[in-house]
Amino acid sequence: MHHMGMLKMAAVLFGTDMAMKQYAEENIESGQEKTIGDTKIVLRKVYNKGFMLNLMDNRPELVRKITLVTGLGLLAEDVWMYSEKGNSLEKAGMVLTSAGAASNIFDRLVRGKVIDYIGFRSKKAFLAKITANLGDLYIAAGMILTAAGRISHRK
Repeated sequence: MHHMGMLKMAAVLFGTDMAMKQYAEENIESGQEKTIGDTKIVLRKVYNKGFMLNLMDNRPELVRKITLVTGLGLLAEDVWMYSEKGNSLEKAGMVLTSAGAASNIFDRLVRGKVIDYIGFRSKKAFLAKITANLGDLYIAAGMILTAAGRISHRK
């Protein structure tokens, strides 16, 4: 993937998550759930002041500082990665990871909290309580692709 293509893809992914967060902010009341079609996926609005699964949500200032440092580190790694030749799988993973991280970092630094909006209907209480956003899903998929790219590149 060409450098400009990667930036455009990251911008589209970032924008899509930000648009969904804004939709949730404006159209979903706290405690309300909207089922998506005939699926077990629901839209709901949850504010997360901590990290994934509300880790450290009682320390918002520390979370903001860690987020800023981590974001700058990720940006530096991206610049280095994009300048390297080859390994499209790893680069695609970094695009996904960067877009998701950027969206959540933006929320954390500007709003002071991350808006999560994707939930799941499940009889298992732990699964039913999880609420994420597209950025979280981008990060998870990106980490898998990046790892796969690094493994295949070393062979």
